[in-house]
Amino acid sequence: MNKALKTFPKILFILGSFVLVLILGCCDSTSNSTDNNSSGAKIVLEFWNTMEGREAAVMPDVFKAFNEKYPNITIKETTIDFYECKDNFIKASSEGKAPDLIRTDRFWLASFVSKGLLNEIKENEITEELADMVPVARDFVTLDKKIWAIPLSVDSLAMFYNKAHFREKSLHTPKDFDEFSKACEKLTDPANNRYGFFIYPNGWYFEPFFFGFGGQYFDENGKLYIKSDAGKKALEFLMHLKSEIKAVPPIPYTNKLYGTMIKSFSSGQTSIIFTGPWAIRDIIAGSAFKDNNSNLGVEQIPAGPRGTFSPIGCQSIAISSKTKHRDAALKFAKFMFDYEIQKNFTMANYGLPARRKVFAAPELKQDPYLQTFIRQLQMSCKAYTHPDQGDIYAPLGDKIIKVLNGDLTIEYALSDVESEWGATHH
Repeated sequence: MNKALKTFPKILFILGSFVLVLILGCCDSTSNSTDNNSSGAKIVLEFWNTMEGREAAVMPDVFKAFNEKYPNITIKETTIDFYECKDNFIKASSEGKAPDLIRTDRFWLASFVSKGLLNEIKENEITEELADMVPVARDFVTLDKKIWAIPLSVDSLAMFYNKAHFREKSLHTPKDFDEFSKACEKLTDPANNRYGFFIYPNGWYFEPFFFGFGGQYFDENGKLYIKSDAGKKALEFLMHLKSEIKAVPPIPYTNKLYGTMIKSFSSGQTSIIFTGPWAIRDIIAGSAFKDNNSNLGVEQIPAGPRGTFSPIGCQSIAISSKTKHRDAALKFAKFMFDYEIQKNFTMANYGLPARRKVFAAPELKQDPYLQTFIRQLQMSCKAYTHPDQGDIYAPLGDKIIKVLNGDLTIEYALSDVESEWGATHH
């Protein structure tokens, strides 16, 4: 993997202790099964992994290193589609076919725990890991004061922009939605197939606008409340960018546009996108940046009337309550929190590590982008989240697509999200 990193120009950056302080201060159903393996017999653990791309490419070396340390434990990896993993794990658990370990999203944990599908991890089993765990990551794996997983990484969105395009138009980076709208309009030049912004119609990517206008998904009684003034203003803002100032590429919207968005930005067709650190390597390999990485700018998302917000992601390793090899499974979960493993994942995919010491790694001090994501992560700690929040993104994204394509009004879209949610969540 280090060899692959050498294909990119070396970029200098000092990640100061002040930034470290920012992120570090951010805001009993346990199975008693043991491995009973005194004979030294081989143990095979099934691990459901949702990684893809550069993260997934790191895993063969991880498995090899783990097997060298624990030669009697073999990891059998099963690659699972991220969007199918939650339901498949619940189904497999009910049928007695659950894997021993699962890479879980932060929004799945509450459902898994409520159904008794996970092993609790006792604090005295991971004292070293807890001492070096990023606080916000620890918060995400803790429910009812119990720890249910070991975090791998955290991430957020930020504003990626083409500095060369900004220089051409004598623009500074926008700090709020008004400046953002004006910049998008000025950057747009349809005659030369250039557009200010690319709207990715996904519920998770909608949050900077929704929260920026003061939205919260749930009211004080826990009822979904997206049909709000903030929800309406957020969708109206997107429609303003699309239909009024025509600052986005004129394309039909679908739920499979992520790759199109990255290609549009990395090729120079689009001047601004919102995305996460995992996209950096693909972007700087694009024609607009490969000869000059310094043209890529990454800043905090512009603020709405209520501030700057981003969704926060956290991926973790959890142990199934159905496993017959809990001790061996815990060894692998802890191994994934190892300093070198965390550093290698960060270098491969730019995800923010869940281990604090990794931020001081010499290799990461050269990185020019982490500071922005740390600040964005810090600001986004203000947003209230709900255990079932992850279930909102897909149906919300579907309605955003229909609004952008002109197939549904904003009012009907928001009403449909609430009514469909109410039919499946009580």
